[in-house]
Amino acid sequence: MKTILILLFLQIAVLTSGQSTKIGNDLYLYSQPDPVHNCTPEIKFDPAIHENVAGPYDGSNASFIWPFDVLLDQGIVLVNYVDDLSGGSIKDYNDNDWSYNGHNGTDLCLHDFRNMDRFYSVKAAESGTVVQIEMNNPDRNTAMGGDPANIVLIRHDDGSYAYYYHLMRKSVLVKLGEYVLQGKEIGYVGSSGSSTDAHLHFEPGYFTNGNWNKRDPWQGTYNHLASMWQNQPGYVGFRDFKMHDMGVFTAGQVGGNMANLTFAMLKERLITPNTVSCYEDKIGFWMQFQCNNTGKQIRFELRNSNGVLIDDVYFFADAQNQYAWSWWTPDFNPGISATGDWYVRLLYDNVEKGRYFFNVQLLTSNRPRLYPVAGKCFRRTLLVQKDTLRVRPVRSNMQYDLLNAPPNVTITNDSIINISTLNQTFREKEFKVIASIGGSASLRDTMIYKLIDTTKEDFTGNGIVSLELYSPLEGRWNGSVMEEDTVTVLLRAPLSPFNVVDSARVNLSANGYCIANFPNASSGIYYYIVVKHRNSIETWAKTVQQFPLGHPLSYDFRTSSTKAYGNNLKYKGGEYCIYTGDTNQDGIIDAADMSMVDNDISFFVQPYNVTDLDGDRFVDASDLSIVDNNAFNAVSVMKP
Repeated sequence: MKTILILLFLQIAVLTSGQSTKIGNDLYLYSQPDPVHNCTPEIKFDPAIHENVAGPYDGSNASFIWPFDVLLDQGIVLVNYVDDLSGGSIKDYNDNDWSYNGHNGTDLCLHDFRNMDRFYSVKAAESGTVVQIEMNNPDRNTAMGGDPANIVLIRHDDGSYAYYYHLMRKSVLVKLGEYVLQGKEIGYVGSSGSSTDAHLHFEPGYFTNGNWNKRDPWQGTYNHLASMWQNQPGYVGFRDFKMHDMGVFTAGQVGGNMANLTFAMLKERLITPNTVSCYEDKIGFWMQFQCNNTGKQIRFELRNSNGVLIDDVYFFADAQNQYAWSWWTPDFNPGISATGDWYVRLLYDNVEKGRYFFNVQLLTSNRPRLYPVAGKCFRRTLLVQKDTLRVRPVRSNMQYDLLNAPPNVTITNDSIINISTLNQTFREKEFKVIASIGGSASLRDTMIYKLIDTTKEDFTGNGIVSLELYSPLEGRWNGSVMEEDTVTVLLRAPLSPFNVVDSARVNLSANGYCIANFPNASSGIYYYIVVKHRNSIETWAKTVQQFPLGHPLSYDFRTSSTKAYGNNLKYKGGEYCIYTGDTNQDGIIDAADMSMVDNDISFFVQPYNVTDLDGDRFVDASDLSIVDNNAFNAVSVMKP
């Protein structure tokens, strides 16, 4: 049935300051911004870092790529173009007003801070020299206050510049004076400085006679200068309606009362409950969208698990909304007979634009939520750095597990992360912490950490899946160093029969370290990691591992026996090692292996031989001792 509209509607010409005003019973408006505000400060010439060019400059030598790994409308919302008209009016490049007065760049916004915590990388749109960096300013701002932003400024080869504003705190991945190639990651999207939302303000331009001149990179019916984009994305300012995101919430997520919902909560993205009680008095539905003043209907529909319409509400697109939210909080309480997968539909002009399912059960349950942040950067320092994980709702049975953490990272007191001196191979290193309720595979959340050391070089995997592996060999490890040797690292499919997807033959260094590249594997896919050595037990990682895009996966067998399937590692000299002694490679260390070693001792075999277990170039009693001990314990391959 039709219901009275209970709709909270926030209208934003975003990334500028505004004010939320109640305009009716449970109906609110986020007011249009004060036109004197801008999300970037006035750019002033600094002879220490800036250079003039002879004007006029048309920008024809620059050729920008899109500065993200994801495309427009795939997590990136274009909220404001450049305002090309001076004075009190607005003109974007296409003779429309999809901007705000005095805006000098392009604002590319994430959906919310939750997406910001997932690390959206910013890439250099054009090659050039890094001439200015700011990186230590707060990055979760929600108001215009004139605070300084985290920025990277790049001077291109033709003398022009590009500013990248509002980056995440400590996320800058380049250093002053460094020449960066087009497409290089330079930092991550944040909300630092005068900013209300996580976004990138991209502003190219040039200096003449000490004055900054913006250069609109977009070409259209109003700005006739050539486009600076290699492939200019389509214009968004004329489309009728675009739904970007939607979700479900209950009163418990907003302090026990639907009226408590604030715009700040939307910015953090309300996460849908794991289950919704069939006795909840009310339920909430929200969506994030853009639209123009078409006068057409926008409608929410609530439907049960059988698809039957239970309730609906609508309003009209009667204003230009460059970045907007609406939400609806109808009565609910369907009773125990109505459990199942319900859903909400979002329709524009009677055409479905989105559908979101939620599970109705006896009780409402929520996944744990890392709060206030779920992503953070740390930079190289000589001091131990700490971070405390905070989860809502608070549970007595919370479990925290490190995932792909390097050896210098530990977790203590259940939730305190300790990061000692960074000793990583490449400029950037990622690890995660899984916060779960009693180890649950579904009731969990993930904290992502980036460790950044710009004294190191970038990882240059060129899109190839790579693995940073620590796997010392028992026989060759003396407690401090290892006799170097080659091993074969396999990637196997996650399901039986666990086919080999790719392999790499690599050299283990003196600390048991190697980098293995797998051109036939794919990022984002799960594989078993398997290590094979000519006289050691084939060793499998405990679980399948997902390889990230853009940097190598790190896996360290040294830190715990649980890193191997079946805990199949030998503790020696303070580290866990791969068992040595399977000289005939039949998968078990037994009398046959002992016989091979004993025979070679009799013939004084040397040097590099499969029976030389400790790598000292002699087959002798020390090798026999290793194989004898492991044979006594019936050490064998452990695998799924």
